[in-house]
Amino acid sequence: MFEYRKIAQDQLESVIRNTSLKLGVNEVILEKDYWVCFVLNYLFSKCKWKEGFTFKGGTSLSKCFDLIQRFSEDIDLILDWRVIGYKVNEPWQERSNTKQDQFNKESNRKTEEFLKNEFVPQLERDFIVN
Repeated sequence: MFEYRKIAQDQLESVIRNTSLKLGVNEVILEKDYWVCFVLNYLFSKCKWKEGFTFKGGTSLSKCFDLIQRFSEDIDLILDWRVIGYKVNEPWQERSNTKQDQFNKESNRKTEEFLKNEFVPQLERDFIVN
């Protein structure tokens, strides 16, 4: 199970409210950013598949490289296709348009199955609150 320090709701609200006043940023945006950081910490430090994700996009520029100053709206991730059973160069093999379309549909299906049958159940187990 993912070990995390559960902060009481009233404490979290107080921290967000005080930070909002100090920074002049809407509380909703700050809370969303808190949860984005929480999920990123889980995905890249404790998650069973932490090596299978790549973090990209504007949030990565903000959180990892401090290249832009903004609060997070979402998390853009890429799943390494080896997690769903492909070899490292398999997606880049030459195919006809029809075969490529079949491959794309198959990889989308495999990704959906992985998320539904493996990732989400593991996430639920990891975040059981006692």
